[in-house]
Amino acid sequence: MKRRYIAWALVAGAGWGLAACAWVNDKAMGAFSSSVAATAIVNEQLLQGEVRLFPDRTGTVTLESATKTLLSNCAGRLRYSGTTSGVMDVNCNNGTAVSMRVAFIGETRGYAYGQTATGPASLTFGLAAQDAKAYLVVPANQQWVVGAEALALEPK
Repeated sequence: MKRRYIAWALVAGAGWGLAACAWVNDKAMGAFSSSVAATAIVNEQLLQGEVRLFPDRTGTVTLESATKTLLSNCAGRLRYSGTTSGVMDVNCNNGTAVSMRVAFIGETRGYAYGQTATGPASLTFGLAAQDAKAYLVVPANQQWVVGAEALALEPK
């Protein structure tokens, strides 16, 4: 009987230890991550947010639209597939899903392209507004309006 209690105590202790290791790992990854501004065009709509890059060669993306339409936010995960390349899977609140190929042009700068069911999707991260517009696919019926620090789209 006493052995059974000892075995259960060891199993519980091991479970708690693993949970504590995961918590420490998550906190350490967050502390050493890099967050950079992101701009994307998905379903002919401009979204802005951030890409967060982690030291384990993964990342996250969160995007929001300034205009609260049907497509108002997207989120996804990034994983490196090579030294200067990766794959980003993005899902939006309206059901749009896109897998994008990522190209890094610096440690925390890059761009991505993909295809949704309704058209092209493009994203940049870590780039100034003036530089980002060179990599973003603008819908045929819209044009850029470049502000001091941000981009906007308007009908032609």
